[in-house]
Amino acid sequence: LHAPQSGDSVGGGRWRVLWPAPSIGAGRVAESMASVQTLQMDLNHVPNLPGFGFRRKQKHNPLPQTFQMVNGVRVECQEGVTFERPKFVKVPKPADERRHGCTGKSIAHDDYVEHDESREHTRLPAWDALDRHCLRFYGHFQEAVVESNLENYRIRHCTILYYLEDDTCQVVEKKIDNSGIPQGQLIRRHRFPGPDGGYLTWEHLRVGEPLNIYGRCIQVVDCDPWTRQFFEEQGCEQDAGQPLETDSFMKSQIKEMGPHGIPRTAERQYREVQMGGGHVNANMQQFLEWDRKVCRFYAIMDDLLTPAFERRPFLILYFLADDTVEIREQYPLNCGRDNF
Repeated sequence: LHAPQSGDSVGGGRWRVLWPAPSIGAGRVAESMASVQTLQMDLNHVPNLPGFGFRRKQKHNPLPQTFQMVNGVRVECQEGVTFERPKFVKVPKPADERRHGCTGKSIAHDDYVEHDESREHTRLPAWDALDRHCLRFYGHFQEAVVESNLENYRIRHCTILYYLEDDTCQVVEKKIDNSGIPQGQLIRRHRFPGPDGGYLTWEHLRVGEPLNIYGRCIQVVDCDPWTRQFFEEQGCEQDAGQPLETDSFMKSQIKEMGPHGIPRTAERQYREVQMGGGHVNANMQQFLEWDRKVCRFYAIMDDLLTPAFERRPFLILYFLADDTVEIREQYPLNCGRDNF
C-alpha cells in the first residue's frame, strides 16, 4: 500500500496530497518552516469566556502604604473608588519648645536655625485642625398652609450648621411644645449640593442671600460672632444681621406688656366669691405660669442615732406649680438602704 500521488484518479475523483511526500528532504522542510511568519495577537480583545482567559504576569508585588505621618499625625492617604485624599489646611505653626535636658545649651545653638523655622504656617489634616469648628447661621423659610383659613403661609425659623472639618452641613429647627409640626432636624448632616454643580462650601454661605437646597429656599439673615470672626480672618466680611420675619400666627401669640382690664386682686376675688362667682379654675393661673419650674436645694442630715456617725445627702425639690415639696436621698452605689 502507498499513498496516492497528487493528480491520481481514485473512484472517479481526484485527490490532493496534504502532507509532504517521502521524497522531500530535510533541507526542504527547514526552508518551509523558515518561511512561516509569526502572527501578533492582542489578548485584550479575547472574550472573557472559560478557556479563553490568560494569566498576567506581574513584574513586582509592592506592599501598599496607606498611612503617612504628617506633623506627628497619622493620616490615611489611600486613593481609590471609596477613599478620597484627606483634606489639608494651613494653620499657624506652633512655637518650638526645645527640651535640652541636663546637658544645657550648646555654643552653636544660638547660631543654628532650622530650615523649617522660616515658615510661619504648616499643614495639618482638617479633621485634626478644624475639629469641632462649626459655622452657625440663622435663617427662615416660608411654608404654605392649605388646611387653615386663618393663615395662608407660615414662617419657620431654622439654624444652619456648617462643619469645617469635613465640609458637611445640617439644618435644624428649635422644637416648640404642642406645635403639631415635625421639628428638630430638618435636613440631616451630609455634604449639600452646591449651586455650581459641586458641593456646598463655606464661601457660598452669605448673610442676606438665599440658600436653595432640595427645592427649599432658606433666607440667611444672621450668624453668630465666631462665624463673623472666621470670615474676617479669611478676608471676606459678612453683612449686618437682619431681623427674622414673623407671620400672623406668631404675632397672635405675642403677649402685650401690661395688665388688661381690671387687675385681679385678692379683694376682687373675695367679692366675686361672695356674689356666687369667683375664679372657676382655682390655682390654674399658678399652674400655667410656674409649670415645670422647680427650686432645688441640697441638704445633709447628720445621722446620730446610728452607732457609726454618718452624713446622708438629700435633695429637696420645691414645685412652684402647686407648692409641693419632694425629698430625695442620694443613695450611694450598693448601699443596701431602703427608700427614705
